[in-house]
Amino acid sequence: MPITIFEKDQFEPIKKAGNLAGSVLDILCKSVKPGISTWDLDQIAEEWIREQGAIPTFKGYRGFPACLCTSVNHEVVHGIPNKTKVLKEGDIISLDIGVTVREKFNGKGWDYIGDTARTVIVGEVSPQIQKLLKDTDESLKKGIEVCKVGFTVKDISTAVHKVAIENKYGIVRMFGGHGIGPNYHDDPFIPNWPEYFLHTNDTKLTSGMLVCIEPMFNLGSDDVRMLKDNWTVITVDHKYSAHFEHTILITDSGSFVTTSV
Repeated sequence: MPITIFEKDQFEPIKKAGNLAGSVLDILCKSVKPGISTWDLDQIAEEWIREQGAIPTFKGYRGFPACLCTSVNHEVVHGIPNKTKVLKEGDIISLDIGVTVREKFNGKGWDYIGDTARTVIVGEVSPQIQKLLKDTDESLKKGIEVCKVGFTVKDISTAVHKVAIENKYGIVRMFGGHGIGPNYHDDPFIPNWPEYFLHTNDTKLTSGMLVCIEPMFNLGSDDVRMLKDNWTVITVDHKYSAHFEHTILITDSGSFVTTSV
């Protein structure tokens, strides 16, 4: 997919979509508790998003059956909500949500998207798991710090990667961040390790770009695989994984985290 460059007149609906995504994620994180199912969380998300007059981005995207990705414990990303998957004490869950705002621009309909994710604790977990979540979130913040005009995608990857290496985490390489446009996934791919660029071109960050940074760190190895549902990705060694994400609008005056509320 090409890189979408948004015009300044489009910045406000971009921020609106991001604010809605961040707001519903906050609601979902506060709803997480032992005894709630991932299906329940998906219903909370869809009802709230539609009440705002917005659209759940993920529902129907490439056939995905829900509006929320719910990945529990050793599930890395793209877990499908299920009535029988009930959270219990000691679990962690990654919640990944997209919200689309549809508005007119230059006489045409445009889709503006906010995409965000957070891993949260269910009840009490070990200090090691708490640290995994804290460090993965910290790597996202480090990536955002270099998400500015004049920097490159490799700068983001390097900043995220440094946190993983210092703390000896496995780094998910099959998936990463991405540009975001009216069709959701755009170039550039934003990997969480800089060696990706040994055999491909780097991309300079410019004003009007909208990007998602999303580190995914594992307590064990880098290796992951996809389940038979063709969506859920798990760690091969079944060790816990954490995932955090924000959508960032790059402008000449600095970067704006649209999904931060």
